[in-house]
This record gives sequence, C-alpha cells and structure tokens, in this order.
Amino acid sequence: MSRAERDFFRFRFSLSVAILRGSVYAMGGCRCDRTAESYDPKTNKWSWIAPMNTERSDGSAAALNDKMYVAGGCSVGDIQNSVEVYDPDTDLWTFVAPMHSGRWPFSCVEFHGCLYALGGHNLTSSKLSTEKYVPAEDTWTKIPYMNFYAYKLNAEVIDDMIFVITGYYDRTKFVPQVACFDDKENRWHQVADLNVCRYGISTCVIENLPKASDYAYKHRDKLIVEKRKRTLDLENQ
Repeated sequence: MSRAERDFFRFRFSLSVAILRGSVYAMGGCRCDRTAESYDPKTNKWSWIAPMNTERSDGSAAALNDKMYVAGGCSVGDIQNSVEVYDPDTDLWTFVAPMHSGRWPFSCVEFHGCLYALGGHNLTSSKLSTEKYVPAEDTWTKIPYMNFYAYKLNAEVIDDMIFVITGYYDRTKFVPQVACFDDKENRWHQVADLNVCRYGISTCVIENLPKASDYAYKHRDKLIVEKRKRTLDLENQ
C-alpha cells in the first residue's frame, strides 16, 4: 500500500471531539475505527492514545470528572448504546452502563456532574428520549423529551442551562430550532430560532456575552416583533 493510500485510510470524519485537561481529543470516526489521539497546544503535537473498545462513527464525547466519555455512534452497521470512559492517568478505556437507546448522530454534554445524551436516531426510531448519566450510580435516567426530534445537533451549557441547536427536516422543509433545558424546573423551553437553518451544526460558547436567557422563551414575542421591525425597515430603505 502506498503512503497516499495509507493516509487516505487514516483520515477521520464523523468523529467525536472534546477537551480534557487543556488538550483536544479526537476519537473514532469513519476510516479510523477505534483509534484515538490527543493534541497538546503547548507542544503543537498530536499523540496516539489507547484505542477505544468499540468502533464509533457519529458518536459523541464529553469530559466529566477529569475523564473522557464517548457514547453511541455507528459500528459496522449497528447503532451503539454502549458508553466508555478514558482515564488519561492510566491510558485505559473502560465500559460503563449503556444508554437506554442506541443513537447516532447526537450530542453529549456535561451538566451539573452528569452526562446528558441528546437527540439522534437509530435503525427503528428518531423519537429518542433524552437521558442523563449519573457517574456515582453508574445509571442512565430518562428526562423530559425535547420540544422536537432531531439529529446532527449540538449542545452547549450557558447561563446554567443546556442549549440545543439544530436544523431538522419536517418532511416538507428544513426548520431551524433551538431549545434550552432547565434542570431546576426539569423542563425544556423554546428559544429564538436561528436566522438560517444549519444542518450538521457545530457550536461553541464565548464568555462575557449578554445573558443567553435574554433570548429564551419568555422574551420570544418581543424578539419576533423586533425582527419584523428590522425586516420592514430594510424593505423601506
């Protein structure tokens, strides 16, 4: 096999990425099977770490309790519900309790010491429950459904809430959708939609912005009025 052929089979897409201890971890994905690696920005180098126990494409990862969790994804045509955790001190992957539902492509996020699995679909359903993992008990618990069903979504934590951002297809058109979860109320709230529908979205949190809650459901009517006014102003120019 030529070097070009080897490089082709080593590239990864539909992978899982997360940050742990200031390093970027890239895991699984098509073409790279179980492999995993980490990037140290101080040395500007990528290093191989121990491979995962399971091949995962379109899984999702998040750091929790100073360890790396990777969940779900597709493996040789099977949709995984398995979850494994990486300990950087021992360079070992260990299975923990599986999710209630196999799912891909979805989003995991750490929130208040728990791991949340959001969205996705499997071979039988796209209406998957939202669930969270409690590491101290090694158990997954179902929580209220989101206000919509979607995959290829992304989740972030800001203003002490989980925000889910996605675009999904409702059989007639693609629809932008944003929602947030308040664990104190144990419910989802609708949030102002994106201006443009984005599919297979990627997101990040930027600190020191105005409170994200300003854009939540309780201000939605005001935001819609302001948006319509801006549109009319542009049309009248």
